[in-house]
Amino acid sequence: MEDLLVEELKDLYSAEGQFVKAFPKIRDGASDELKAALQRHLDVTKQQTTHLEDIFPQLNEKAQAKPCNGTEILLEEGAESLEDEDKGPLRDLQLIAAAQRVEHYQIAAYGTARAMAEKSGLAETVKLLQETLEEEDEADKRSTKVAESLYNEVEMGSRWARKNLAGRSVKQPAAEANQAAALSARGFFFFRRGARTVLTVKL
Repeated sequence: MEDLLVEELKDLYSAEGQFVKAFPKIRDGASDELKAALQRHLDVTKQQTTHLEDIFPQLNEKAQAKPCNGTEILLEEGAESLEDEDKGPLRDLQLIAAAQRVEHYQIAAYGTARAMAEKSGLAETVKLLQETLEEEDEADKRSTKVAESLYNEVEMGSRWARKNLAGRSVKQPAAEANQAAALSARGFFFFRRGARTVLTVKL
């Protein structure tokens, strides 16, 4: 069981390292409001990397990464958002969706690692992995909160677009008009799971 745990931790160590390396580019492409939230997420990820570096010696192992292809693909998809959309609410929604996909991938992996540690009787390892799981959950909730606010902005733009297409004369700032046009062309909505909005889906 400990051998399987070590392999899982190597995968997570790779995932966290990729995230720390790639995420600044994604963060810098976001709006100011989202940029602050993404920076907090990046800071937490660096702490989680430290947690992993503390866990390896508990298993008499050196901190070593095993390439995590899943995280690489998810981060590449997030980077594509910087090319697909201009800076604004729609791009922010795509970036949040990308960040949450990575979070959910890591939450699943950390949960598996914690279960393995519990079965192996590694109390200190379980404690550190539980702390990381709680940090990931909080990051996910913060992302969702920002996304809900952005969704309201996009929804307002959508209402304006419908009024405008119906022939009503409505004065609209240029930025909002561009947002409404982009919404009409792209079509974004939120996928809900239970009471929480977890990601955005592009039609």
